[in-house]
Amino acid sequence: MMPRWTSKDRAEHPPDLVVWLEKPIRRIVPMRPKRPVRDIDKIAERETAAYLRRASITYLECCVSLMMTHLQREEVATILEQEADMLRNLD
Repeated sequence: MMPRWTSKDRAEHPPDLVVWLEKPIRRIVPMRPKRPVRDIDKIAERETAAYLRRASITYLECCVSLMMTHLQREEVATILEQEADMLRNLD
């Protein structure tokens, strides 16, 4: 039940505020059709893969930054090149 405003309340508050407060807020939100579970699973899988990719790249960047704090740039580049070669030969 909405509270009733007294004349004192109306005198203290601007008229547009009183009108706004007295009107109940009703908004109809149209229903959207539900997605099939298969679609939701695909979306979840895609978003998880994207998150893991971003997190992995961020982790790698942090590792490189840590290496740069105590190694020379050329040393870091050499180590990363060796690691990249090792990855390419993993077949």
